[in-house]
Amino acid sequence: MSPRYVGRHTGAPLPDPDEPQASPRPRRQSRPGGIDRGKAKKVALWTALALCLAASIAVLVGLVRGFYEMDHPPGGW
Repeated sequence: MSPRYVGRHTGAPLPDPDEPQASPRPRRQSRPGGIDRGKAKKVALWTALALCLAASIAVLVGLVRGFYEMDHPPGGW
């Protein structure tokens, strides 16, 4: 079997160890807003999760109150 297929599913050739690899782009130290992109994504995720949890709790409270009102009508039976 050819060495380029060993351990690979795509059949792409193995990288040449003598060939210089492209260096990754340097990351900027700070963004204009003062917060980096990763932290902004985490804050957005946790904010969205908190809002979703608050909405779910509000729906559950409404259901419990509705069922209570059905069992105990304001004018009585």
